[in-house]
Amino acid sequence: MSDEKRSNYYAVILAGGSGSRLWPASRKAHPKHLLKLLGDSSLIQITYDRVADLVPPDNIYVITNIAHKKEVEDQLPKVPAKNIIGEPVAKNTAMAMGAAAAVIDSRNENASIIYLAADHVIKNEERFRMNALAALKVASSGDYIVAVGIKPEFPHTGLGYIKIGKEIEELSKTAGKGFVFKGVDFKEKPNMVTAQSFVASGQYLWNANLYCWSTKTILKALEEYSPEVYKACKEIAEKGSSALESAYAKLGNPNSIDYEVSEKVKNLVVIPGDFGWSDVGDWKVVYDLRPKNMHQITSDPETEVININSKNLLIDAGKKLVAVVGVEDLIIIDTGDALLIAKNDETQDVKKVVERLKEEKNDKFL
Repeated sequence: MSDEKRSNYYAVILAGGSGSRLWPASRKAHPKHLLKLLGDSSLIQITYDRVADLVPPDNIYVITNIAHKKEVEDQLPKVPAKNIIGEPVAKNTAMAMGAAAAVIDSRNENASIIYLAADHVIKNEERFRMNALAALKVASSGDYIVAVGIKPEFPHTGLGYIKIGKEIEELSKTAGKGFVFKGVDFKEKPNMVTAQSFVASGQYLWNANLYCWSTKTILKALEEYSPEVYKACKEIAEKGSSALESAYAKLGNPNSIDYEVSEKVKNLVVIPGDFGWSDVGDWKVVYDLRPKNMHQITSDPETEVININSKNLLIDAGKKLVAVVGVEDLIIIDTGDALLIAKNDETQDVKKVVERLKEEKNDKFL
């Protein structure tokens, strides 16, 4: 690949999630993508490393809440400060993706972008980069909304699905044989029976919000299907990142990129990805991803654990001794000012604790 073509490839890390299911470690002031949940690097640092060799260093961008901009700069010193976009307020993924595209378009109108969530984990990094490069090649070759869908490993009821159609042979010549398919339909989070039928059919992929397009394509799609978001993005594209506050102030409450754009367009193409993908959405996922001892217990390196007849535990308690006696299948998180004890299979409901704290206006724990 020529350096000239590669210079038009960009990566945007989306770092705006609240991480309410990872409370009490994930808080407003220090959300999950800034946490070291899986080792010595934070989730956003792991994500940066994933794309460091995929696009030129100056072409990596981050869009995050303006309150976290400084910490993102500190954690990612190789990303130019001008490439870290601070959203004045969260306005969902359609606006975040559009705003990042608008800022990049104001600097390079020939850009093609791949988006990555800051809280995803990939096991096979090399295969991911192969899929990502294929997506960038297709996005830069024409007017396409490209989604990298994940080959389902089991019937997941907590994810959306994309139904794929026939292979687009002309595009597969660009990206690689068996790589590019027509996107047919989006399906929201199904029940278990429906999810099982999706997986059995071989026609459905998990929707990981892993999108790729040229700046021109996404701005054109927003103009047609989401005029309010487009108007804000057009202002940013014309004036650069200095227009962020003004553009966001005029917005209502736009929806996700799926609802605003992807489910409506006729130029959706899908690249199946098979690289060991996980969304680090709750403590059970953290438990599954971490190495464990013979009793299936994993803990913070600073936490000393005495185990008496216990198994299947995640224990993060900082510099503290934790003794567990005759318990199993638990998540135990102690942050000093808050303690969470949850059953392994009910960690999705941790967000209800955050909702209760909001209802009670107990802001010091949020």
